[in-house]
Amino acid sequence: METATLGLLLTRLGRLNEQFLTEVHRRHNTTSAEAAVLLLLANTPDKATNPSVIAERIVQTTGGLTATLKRLAERGWVERLPDPEDGRGLLVSLTGAGRLTHDAVFADLVRCYQEVFVEVDTGVALTAVRELLCGFERVIGVPSSAEWTHEQELLSGVAR
Repeated sequence: METATLGLLLTRLGRLNEQFLTEVHRRHNTTSAEAAVLLLLANTPDKATNPSVIAERIVQTTGGLTATLKRLAERGWVERLPDPEDGRGLLVSLTGAGRLTHDAVFADLVRCYQEVFVEVDTGVALTAVRELLCGFERVIGVPSSAEWTHEQELLSGVAR
């Protein structure tokens, strides 16, 4: 089994992808963490989401997420709403301006990823990534996100 090589390549892939994302987000005056929140909220069936759910799904500490949400709220991209089920809690919702920002960042990101994936069988790659996610999530003990599909692909019928 080529476990060491796979681990080495995954580490390099993660770093290259982060560098790639940083460049895309820089063009939109946002950070990877901010874009991840916008992406999550834009693809959440519920209109408002608990911050702890956001932190778990984008793999960010609650302290880091608090700072990210503060910046997003200051820009008018998210709003914090009272949680109707817990009077002490807050939910986070995407605003119209946040949706526009998400759409612009995401369109740029998809265009750039299309350049990266030009010679990649995306069906095979998607299966491999979903399997890797399942393995990491199982070992770390977090709920699986391996079946996530972006809403644009759901709407266009591309999703499996």
